Amino acid sequence: MLGSEISTGHEVGLIVVAVVFIVFALAASFLVPRYKPDFPGPAGLSVFAIASIVLFGLMVAAVNFFG
Repeated sequence: MLGSEISTGHEVGLIVVAVVFIVFALAASFLVPRYKPDFPGPAGLSVFAIASIVLFGLMVAAVNFFG
């Protein structure tokens, strides 16, 4: 199907998931370390890794489902 486009609902879904992923990445990279220099620290490393993997999985699933 050449030239087919995704529907508006699917486009909005992709954008929402992408925005959540981007905001998480920017906050983890720039915002949180400014206020907590040892971020994620030994205690928070597992939570941070799990959150990163889950958000990555959601982004892949959203592209697969909506795209």
